[in-house]
Amino acid sequence: MIRAMFFAVLLVAVPAHACMFVRDIPPEAWYQWSSSLFAGEVTQVEEDAAKALDTIAVRVTETFKGPAGESAMLTMPVRLRKLCKLELPKIGERILVALNERNDSSWVPLTESYAERMRRQGKP
Repeated sequence: MIRAMFFAVLLVAVPAHACMFVRDIPPEAWYQWSSSLFAGEVTQVEEDAAKALDTIAVRVTETFKGPAGESAMLTMPVRLRKLCKLELPKIGERILVALNERNDSSWVPLTESYAERMRRQGKP
């Protein structure tokens, strides 16, 4: 019984921690977590109910870390997005995208003031 309760608490706590990562991360933590980090304009948004995945296509407008690219395609499980109370971005919206070495991706809306903080953090 105690093991079952511990497992249930763990299932709730792990996604909640992931949500804090996405929402409240300072620029230096994005740089540490990611192997690629860039700003982009959303060009396509797709919700695949059958696969329970959201897919977001992005035209890269600024690279903060990693190789420069022109576009990217990201996926996020619908369950995680909803648990984190993230809205799907709208076409034309500017977002910050992070990709890590394990091919995990994360994104958040990007304001100009936060983009400036990212630029300052990335300077040697």
